[in-house]
Amino acid sequence: MVMSVILLAETSIGLARSWSYHYHPKIAEPTAVATPAKAAPNTSEQSGEAKLLKRAIVSDLAIYAQDQRLQPNGAYGDQIVSRLSRFDSMNSPEAFIVFASLSGYYLGTPAEKLYYCLALRKGRALEPYLEHYLHNASPECLSDLGQNFTRPSAALDGYAVCRSPEQQTQRLRNLIVDIDSGEYCTDSHLARLTRSVRK
Repeated sequence: MVMSVILLAETSIGLARSWSYHYHPKIAEPTAVATPAKAAPNTSEQSGEAKLLKRAIVSDLAIYAQDQRLQPNGAYGDQIVSRLSRFDSMNSPEAFIVFASLSGYYLGTPAEKLYYCLALRKGRALEPYLEHYLHNASPECLSDLGQNFTRPSAALDGYAVCRSPEQQTQRLRNLIVDIDSGEYCTDSHLARLTRSVRK
C-alpha cells in the first residue's frame, strides 16, 4: 500500500517533468526553492506599500503645511493618521527603514502620538533603524521639499514639516530610551489614537 502511494505521487511528478519516478533528488528541489519564493513577495509587498504610504504622507504634509487657511489637525491630519496606522502590521526590515525615515518629518500632533505608539509596538526590532537616524540625521525632508518647509506652519501647530537635525536627534533619543525601558502601546490605546484623530 505504501508503495502504491509513493508510486502514484512519483509517477505524476515523472509525467510532468518527463523524469523517471525513481529519481528522488529532483523531487525535493521545487519544495526547497518554493519556500523562500513565498516569503519574498510578502517582504517585497511590504516594502512597496511602505514606500507608497510614505510618499502619500509626505505629500499630504506638504499640502497641509502650505495652506495657512487649514485648521490644525483637520482633514489632512486625519488622512496622515489613517495612512500611518497601516505601518502597524508591517514588520519587514524594508518597512522598518521607511518607518524610521519618517522621524525627520513633523507629522502633526495626532500623527506624532501615533508614530510614537507604533514605534513602541515594534520595540527593539525597530531600534537599529532608529539608531541609524540618531547617528546620521536625515536631510531628506529638506532636500525633497525645500527650504520653505523649514518654516513654522499654523496648520502644524506652529511646527515646520522638516525637523532640524537637533529636533530629530532629541526625538529619537527619547523614543529609544522608552523602548529600552519596556514602554508599550496597547491595542486599545492604538485604537483610541486612530479613532480620535481630531483631538
